[in-house]
Order: sequence, then structure tokens, then C-alpha cells
Amino acid sequence: IRAYGFLSDLDAVWATWREMMAQRIAPNCITLGCMVEAVANNGQPEAGLTLIHQMLAHEETRSLVNAIIYCSVLKAFSHRKRFDQVWAVHDEMRAKRMQYSIVTYNALIDACARSGEMSRVSPLLEQMSKDGIEPNVITYSTVIKGYCQDNRIDKAFEVLED
Repeated sequence: IRAYGFLSDLDAVWATWREMMAQRIAPNCITLGCMVEAVANNGQPEAGLTLIHQMLAHEETRSLVNAIIYCSVLKAFSHRKRFDQVWAVHDEMRAKRMQYSIVTYNALIDACARSGEMSRVSPLLEQMSKDGIEPNVITYSTVIKGYCQDNRIDKAFEVLED
């Protein structure tokens, strides 16, 4: 699934998934993550989100879904400038009490920079701190990039100085 996704062969991605289901081969979190990433990165983030919802709907597969898998969908919506969907998925993840990682927060901060919604950054950074996650160089560079794109060089320098 991952290889077909890398090759942008969505027909083969879906055929492999359907064959797994037909053979009653249960996905694990790695398989599900590869599948969601393959479809999301190849122009079908809605299909990735639908797969997540399908897994959440069944008790035997619910535990496979995590923030890393959701993150593929977040990034895909962000890269397609579907920011309404980014925030809807973020709200869904929070409602489901997904455990965020630095990658999740960095994807959300990148969405802020891409959309020009830098007012969302401070609350995200505060939540990161509450979650015990330290910003990294990617976090800071993304925040600085966002403020520079927003013509708020003063805020970018504040981040650098902090």
C-alpha cells in the first residue's frame, strides 16, 4: 500500500486494501496509517478521513486510530488549502481525546502559517505546554515563517528572542 501510494497508483492502493478486506486480513495501525497516508497524499484526504471514521465505528479496529494517522489527513487538507477541514479534524481529534505529538502540533502551526491565521498559534503553543510537549526547531521556524508571511516581522523577532 505504501509503495503504491508513493507511486501515486491509487487504483492499486484501493485494490490492495479491498483484497486485504476480502481475505479477512485485519489491518494494524501501520497498515491503516499507510493506507490513510496514501490516499490523503494523493488528493483524497476525504477518503482518508472516511477510513478513519470506519475504523472508529468498529470496536475491534477503534484502537488502531491515533493522532499520527489523523495527522496525514490534517497535512493533506492543509496542503490543499482546505483550512476549514483542518480545524474540523482538529476539533474531532480533541473531542476523541487523541494524544497529540510534536508532529501534530507542527502540522497545525503550519496550517496557521499557510492560511494566515497566526492568531491561532498562541493557543496551540499554550496547549502544547499543557500537554508537556516542548516546541522544537520546526515549531519555531514555522511560527517565524508564518509571522513573516503575515508581514509581522516584529512578532517573528519576538519568537527568535524568546
